[in-house]
Amino acid sequence: MSKPSHPEFDETRPEHNEARPDRHETRAEFNRAQDDHCEIRHELSAVNREVYEQPSDFVETQPEFNTASDATVHSRSARKDRLGRASEELENFAKDSGAIWNGFVQRVKLDFGAKNGNGVFSLNHMSKNQKVRKVLFLCAIAMGSIIAVVTLKTAAHISFVKLPTLKAQKAGIEIYDRYDKLVTVVQKDGDREPVALDATSPYMRQAVIGIEDHSFYHHMGVDPLGITRAIYTNAKAHEMVQGGSTITQQLMKTMYFGFDDRTARRKILEMFMALDVETCYSKDKIMETYLNTVYFGRGAYGIQRAAITYFNKPAKKLSLEESAFLAGLIKAPSDLSKPSNLKRAKMRQQDVLDGMVECGFISKERAQAAKAAKLTFKAGPHPKQHPYYVNQVVALVKEEIGEERLFDKPIKIYTNLDVKAQKAAEVALSKGVVKAPNGIDQGALVSIDIETGGVIAMVGGVGQFEANQWNRAVNPHTAGSSFKPFVYLAGLINGTIGPDSVLNDSPIAIPLSDGTAYTPQNFDGKFKGIMTVRDAIALSRNVCAVQVGQDTGINNVVSVARKAGLNADMEPTPALALGTCAVSPLEMATAYGTLARGGEYVQPLFVRHINERDGKLIKEYVSKREKRFEPEPVLELVDCLQDVVKVGTGTRAKIPGVAVAGKTGTADDSKDVWFVGFTPDVVTAVWAGNDENHALKGRGITGGVIAAGIWSGYMSGFYKAHPKPTVAFVAPEHPLTHSAPYYAMIPATFAEATEDVVDGVQAITEPIVEAIVPGGSSESTHTTTVSHHKEKKHGGFFRKLSQGFKKIF
Repeated sequence: MSKPSHPEFDETRPEHNEARPDRHETRAEFNRAQDDHCEIRHELSAVNREVYEQPSDFVETQPEFNTASDATVHSRSARKDRLGRASEELENFAKDSGAIWNGFVQRVKLDFGAKNGNGVFSLNHMSKNQKVRKVLFLCAIAMGSIIAVVTLKTAAHISFVKLPTLKAQKAGIEIYDRYDKLVTVVQKDGDREPVALDATSPYMRQAVIGIEDHSFYHHMGVDPLGITRAIYTNAKAHEMVQGGSTITQQLMKTMYFGFDDRTARRKILEMFMALDVETCYSKDKIMETYLNTVYFGRGAYGIQRAAITYFNKPAKKLSLEESAFLAGLIKAPSDLSKPSNLKRAKMRQQDVLDGMVECGFISKERAQAAKAAKLTFKAGPHPKQHPYYVNQVVALVKEEIGEERLFDKPIKIYTNLDVKAQKAAEVALSKGVVKAPNGIDQGALVSIDIETGGVIAMVGGVGQFEANQWNRAVNPHTAGSSFKPFVYLAGLINGTIGPDSVLNDSPIAIPLSDGTAYTPQNFDGKFKGIMTVRDAIALSRNVCAVQVGQDTGINNVVSVARKAGLNADMEPTPALALGTCAVSPLEMATAYGTLARGGEYVQPLFVRHINERDGKLIKEYVSKREKRFEPEPVLELVDCLQDVVKVGTGTRAKIPGVAVAGKTGTADDSKDVWFVGFTPDVVTAVWAGNDENHALKGRGITGGVIAAGIWSGYMSGFYKAHPKPTVAFVAPEHPLTHSAPYYAMIPATFAEATEDVVDGVQAITEPIVEAIVPGGSSESTHTTTVSHHKEKKHGGFFRKLSQGFKKIF
């Protein structure tokens, strides 16, 4: 008779029976180790509560605590020692329990009766019950491991994912002005102003939970019920109408993944990271970080920036309806924040209020009142100080040292920005564009210190920066007549015109290669006849500029403009003399700065030097300086440019008590209007127009009216905050004549006859002179004069006419 089977004995498996006593001992040992583990965990939890329940600035705010007696059980050093010992014991326990666990597992393997005798897990040759037991056992091991890891992480406050502190969120690139004063801080992931959770409206927190995560304060980072509900809702609607992500998961996505990353891998990682964060950080800390990180549209990152951008108030003062509106934007901020989508944003606000009712935060009556309340939008000032200048600086430094290094270790950038000048520029440009005729809705301004070449102010547009981020100060616009000074400078350098030259403002036709002719017209459609070069510049006569350009050679004009500082494409056609090329205000200010220095080019600089946070120098910038022109022709031109402001087209640019030189510019159909001018210490370029490049018709749409007025407004504000220069411009040795000689007014037909008379008289007198004074004939004198004029190339027809009358009289 066979022996009855017994759960503790099976003679067919002697190795199993032999291992069973050892297994009991192992289990007992493992249980004892678990008891030790529990005691250590309790001690560690007590220590952690003492350490982590203190405020983040505990050490700094409680110096009396830090200096307490060494015998005090609450001293910081004692807590650290206890935590260190507890951690060491916990680590030793982990090693010991690991060894015990491994031995236990090896013995348990025998229970599954591996037929191949090698003790390896296998489902082959097992009964159905054995297979079920094995699967359950493996699941138990997995769950036990997860619980153990979570328990250990929670007890030791260990998290693989770190949430940034408020201080860390505020850190970034520090921008300093020319006087080494901090201007602003630029963060890597958008401009933000992090605030503590208690500095936000309670309605805002409730609104986010109501629309994004009803069970936020109850789940552990992942909400299975929420995921199930979202799947059911989406399947029922046959579209994606609800997400199953918790606020913690959304935070992980925002901080570590791109918005276009929709892979399953990202979703899985996001879930594990959310679970990891929830084991170490409180719900309030997670909510605080979320509200400071999420994007609300219109360039507003974080709730504080959003509150200012939409309602011009701090986040703490947001009302129920305002909070619900902002919370509704989170789903699609770039789309719902558009003014054209306000109706959709309001519908989303109602969904938020309904969610708050479901969560029990507000009553239905309160929600209905909030839905009916009218929102008053009022955009506050842009949070980033002087965004056009700052963005240009960051872009230049990024190009210089690379984006990775830019934000790897926070750096300090010391610029040439003059904050007072910048503010004056922003105010003057905004006022000038607002007052301009219809069609002028944008502008730009660049101001440079003449001595150093430092860019002290730059404004790239007017209006809300989020809607006008394109920097018009560094992008090209048609130059118009503001280009003419370089035409006349080329003429003065090459000798085409001189101090006593005169020009003829009369109709001309210049043959072109295609068989047509170029016939330039003046802005007023009239011609003024004979005039001096000085008057032609002051009154901005187009025909005269084209004549000088043709006599000088367009390629020579291009060369002079490039030496002055214009890098734009300049097609060498007759029309170039009237500024058909497109240049940026930054280039124009640089080139006029060369004129203001008497021919010395200085490279414009935004940045002086870059330092690491500890002060270590990364890079220092030094302006490139180079003498490009001889002083005399430049001083002659500057002397004429003063007349533009005194009596010419730029009289609106006058500054009482300050010497001013400059030039107006108006492109075809007033699409672009300019004034570029300088004083003895500052050169400033102003452009105004519209981004669509629409032609404008009407009176007063010129550079002399609009741009010169803006320039004057800026410089007046500048000199209210800075001392006025007490010096004037250096005078040339041979200034250009202020009036045309009387003989230049003779009609052309009479002048031709006079020239014949002169030639006849010369033909008669030459033999007589030669007979009386051998070798001293008038021919030699005439030859000398002609060769001199060929070298100087002065004045063409009118120069010859004046010389002929001089010989006669």
